[in-house]
Amino acid sequence: MDIEKIALKFKCKVKECKALRAVFLVYTDKGTKIIKESKKEPEKIIYIHGLKEYLYNRGFNYLDRFLLSDLGLPFVIYENRIFVMEDYIEGRECSFSNPYDRVGAMRTLANLHIKGAGYIAPTGAEERDDIGKWGKNYLRKINDLENIKKNLIKKKKKDAFDTLFLQDFDFFMELAWQAYDTLRNSKYEQLKDIAVRERPICHHDYTYHNIIIDKNGYVNVIDFDYSCHELPIYDIAAVILRVMRRLSYDLNIALTMLYDYDLVNPISNDELPLLLSLFEFPQKYWRLSNRYYRGKDGWSQKKFIKKYYEIIDDKEFMIDFLKNFRTVI
Repeated sequence: MDIEKIALKFKCKVKECKALRAVFLVYTDKGTKIIKESKKEPEKIIYIHGLKEYLYNRGFNYLDRFLLSDLGLPFVIYENRIFVMEDYIEGRECSFSNPYDRVGAMRTLANLHIKGAGYIAPTGAEERDDIGKWGKNYLRKINDLENIKKNLIKKKKKDAFDTLFLQDFDFFMELAWQAYDTLRNSKYEQLKDIAVRERPICHHDYTYHNIIIDKNGYVNVIDFDYSCHELPIYDIAAVILRVMRRLSYDLNIALTMLYDYDLVNPISNDELPLLLSLFEFPQKYWRLSNRYYRGKDGWSQKKFIKKYYEIIDDKEFMIDFLKNFRTVI
């Protein structure tokens, strides 16, 4: 792969290049940049580029913008592979155990949601819209789990992962149906209808390694690869759950994170049951089981079992957290 030729297509001259995990860090005449191969179709890259530019033009400036090629596109095709080039943001990853970082992360997320609302994808982009799909997604995943159980019951010789899955199946299935019931009894449909009109966006992968704190203390957001139109409460739930898993489901920390977000972008009372529903749904149990039984990862069984124990280790903390959160809302 000739990084210099790829950079030239983005109108940049490379002075130095370093391989950095799955990307290339390149020092150019236009500053330090990242070049990486993208597995996404051009239409999806155009959607992501359009969103980044929309955010930037509305004042959300701390993000990794794409460079445009000599053809005016946010990607180039080189040797039948698609590459993007974007700004490199120097700094450190957000630490969810650091309360100051959590404050910055939540307030930045709130600002991102405010500035991203109303985004209309440009011509040529593939629309990425998840608004209104929660109920169907819950039922699909519940059906996946039930089918796995049916197949395991027929299986004569069960392995260690099979045994673990069946051992906890009833607990997680009850949580899944509880999440669906919470959603059904919420005002999700009304909020969905409002979202269709207002077109909110979600980052959809708002986690520590995509939140970069630069040398001046500014919080930057990178890697919008999974961004889409969606209710903002999805991002809020996802980042709080990531923190909860690291900090033993501390309710006070969760409430503080909600408070910090709410200071910038108020959360309505109608949105809180949606938050609870996302907290309740056993997403990690479904995802790990789905990956194991569909052979989506080349992990060893030992690694799958290690990941499984990470899910259930905090089960008691999670039960208390859900019960207490329900009383708060």
